Amino acid sequence: MSRHQVIKNSFSENRIFLNRTVILFTLMLLLMIGLIARLIYLQVAGHSRYHGMATNNRIKVTSVPPTRGIIYDKQGRILAENLPAYSLEVIPEQVADMDDTLQRLQIALDIPEEKIEAFKKHRKRYKHFDSIPLLMRLSHTEVARFAVLRHTFPGVDIHARLIRHYPYADLTAHVVGYVGRINEQELKKLPEAEYRSIHSIGKVGVERAYEDILRGHAGYSEIETNAQGKPISELGKIEPSPWG
Repeated sequence: MSRHQVIKNSFSENRIFLNRTVILFTLMLLLMIGLIARLIYLQVAGHSRYHGMATNNRIKVTSVPPTRGIIYDKQGRILAENLPAYSLEVIPEQVADMDDTLQRLQIALDIPEEKIEAFKKHRKRYKHFDSIPLLMRLSHTEVARFAVLRHTFPGVDIHARLIRHYPYADLTAHVVGYVGRINEQELKKLPEAEYRSIHSIGKVGVERAYEDILRGHAGYSEIETNAQGKPISELGKIEPSPWG
């Protein structure tokens, strides 16, 4: 049998290797040029834009609710004031299963179904890390009952808030009126900036007629947050004007 011997062409092989090397080097050079061009754009041309976006992601502006104005009669007697009271509040981001938590709270504190439904609708206007009221004007018995179960409800706690009080409610209710939780219809008509942190609005009487005056003007607080949007520290604050 005859054997075929392959003669290597060193010149051709070197040329192919050189061509491949040149092509690979050219691709690497183009990629480096593109990367350098992108870095220049980010650091120079797009610096202002991306710096502003980074700052907005790091610093959040939150609304600080004002204290509702006091109503007096012509003799200086108080007809409507604000008294401290306890409220049961929920922070959604700290609650693993909201439906289960609400169901257990409803059983533990005898919460009416309409208040649970109102909370579900009300929470849509808040951020996931905001503290949202579920029950207002808790009695001392309800506070004590929840305190015993507090460890079983992560993300739920009791806070002190100012609640509207009417010393002469039986005599002046038809004139002074009352405040109540903002409903969906009212929410669509109200200025979002002013009512972002306000939960109640005047429904009838003087409370409704002078709502713009009694409500006051919300303040603002600059909060530094982490990558998940959780508050870290307060950078600055503009106090709300109480009323007028």
